[in-house]
Amino acid sequence: MPKREFENLVSDFLFKGSLNSQELLFKKARSNNPKEFVFVRATGITVIETAQKSHQLNLVKPILVGEQEVIEREAKIIDWSLSKLEIIDTKGEEDAIAASIARHKAGDVAGFVKGNLHTDIFMGGLVKRDAGIRVGQRLVHVFVMLPPNGGKPLLISDAAINIQPDIDTRVEAALLMAKMSRKLGLARPKIAILSATESILPNIPSSVEALKIAQLAGKQDPNADFFGPLSFDLAISPKATTEKGMTNPVAGQANALVVPDIVSGNILFKSLVWCAGGVAAGLVAGGAVPIVLTSRSDPPAARLAAIAIASLD
Repeated sequence: MPKREFENLVSDFLFKGSLNSQELLFKKARSNNPKEFVFVRATGITVIETAQKSHQLNLVKPILVGEQEVIEREAKIIDWSLSKLEIIDTKGEEDAIAASIARHKAGDVAGFVKGNLHTDIFMGGLVKRDAGIRVGQRLVHVFVMLPPNGGKPLLISDAAINIQPDIDTRVEAALLMAKMSRKLGLARPKIAILSATESILPNIPSSVEALKIAQLAGKQDPNADFFGPLSFDLAISPKATTEKGMTNPVAGQANALVVPDIVSGNILFKSLVWCAGGVAAGLVAGGAVPIVLTSRSDPPAARLAAIAIASLD
């Protein structure tokens, strides 16, 4: 079977319905008065092009932090006028994150976008209590998986930050994804708490924990459906639920998945990218403002989608 045909089959299986394509997402996120987002160390053509496109689409108004001479030179390469944008001149990664945090404290910053700096320096600066970003106990990373040819998004936590998230962290992830799903247009989100089985088995701790997570999340958010444990197939496949005789509001219809740990989440989202052609829009939620956590290997579509989602009210 040709690779593209295989990807389309997998995509059709995983991404059901027709809720949000990237164009619909951009249309929803556009604003005549876009919010200000800090691009932390906005150097490198890829970062500059992302800032330019997000500005042209009216998704956000970039504040460019980094070596001003480099920013201006690279903007000229792509024929982007910076005359109406704020640039904060800094030297190096540490200086860039410090200046970005100071700009947030000065007011009106609605989010951060990772630019040309190491993730540990970027997140390490933002999670410090005195930065004013970490207002609660937990930050959670969410991938919003967008299908390549239209269809509804599938949300996945936590594939990038929390290595072994405890029960409270996964409850927070479930609640944050329910909130994010409503922003994306789902009136009543369906959140599956994943394990390797749908049965409660003491020798599989994640199955026992999934039940508790679903119960705790359900008490805090009555406007979403939470269920666990569910195996991956029972979370997303109506055919699998029919064959196994499982009936509940989430089984076979989940639009968000809470994974047991970073390894399973990482494997899952990369499988959807490489086998199903999905676009992985990653951001960190749960703080005072959203944080767009991009990777150097992310395609432009993923970067812009993450910024669009972060900008949604």
